[in-house]
Amino acid sequence: MIISKRRFISSAAGIFGAPLSACSPGSDIDTYDAVAERTWRASPPRGAQGAALALELVRYATLAPSSHNTQCWKFVIEDRAITILPDLSRRCPAVDPDDHHVFVTLGCAAENLVHAALAHGLKA
Repeated sequence: MIISKRRFISSAAGIFGAPLSACSPGSDIDTYDAVAERTWRASPPRGAQGAALALELVRYATLAPSSHNTQCWKFVIEDRAITILPDLSRRCPAVDPDDHHVFVTLGCAAENLVHAALAHGLKA
């Protein structure tokens, strides 16, 4: 008898008495749509200032694409500046031996940051 992986896992839960709540439709885990809505939410009102605005601008920057989804950047928030630095601990030397993708990724984050700043009346 051939059994699918899904059927095996669901029947194994009954055999061993271990509920697999993360796989059940009734779990407390957010749906994909709820997580996506939270991630891509509109930013705070245009009048946001200071640390709240800086954090929101960084949030937008982190939505940029990154090489192999590594998010290989660090942000330093200062009074009137946000600096983006490479996080070389997250690099992938097997597929990016010269760190080309790391720096392209930094450019993507910077571009998102610039556009978010412009939307709030700031210039980069």
